[in-house]
Amino acid sequence: MWVEICLISARGVRASHSLWKRQWYAIGWIDPNNKYITKVDASTNTNPLWRTKFSVQLDNSEPTFQDLALNVEVYSRDPFFFTEKLHGSATVLLKEFLAKQLQNEEVGSYQLRKKKSGKPRGFVDVSIRVSEDKQEPNSHSGKWFFF
Repeated sequence: MWVEICLISARGVRASHSLWKRQWYAIGWIDPNNKYITKVDASTNTNPLWRTKFSVQLDNSEPTFQDLALNVEVYSRDPFFFTEKLHGSATVLLKEFLAKQLQNEEVGSYQLRKKKSGKPRGFVDVSIRVSEDKQEPNSHSGKWFFF
């Protein structure tokens, strides 16, 4: 079974206490050993757009299959000094998507939250498609990183 994820965009993200407008990127993963990173949105606006797709093969015989989740972290980057800061994160439980196994993608907005306080920090827009066969991405593909 394949899950195709598209990290579409973020909305309402604002960098606090910065002299410069920030650039934005996101990292998404199901398996923490295989993380995917979007391109950097250099527009410096508070609604960055990425449209980055990646596919992950899942084994539905694994005992933890129903507990799988998509994790997304959104980072801001200073365009001059290239310092980076985690803006917020979201966790999307995949259970309902895996149960449906629809060929059509479903798009949702998920609340970004600050790691320690849980304070709302905007939204991340994500599409998810579950299929038996791997679909070829027709948009910017994320870079694959091992952490």
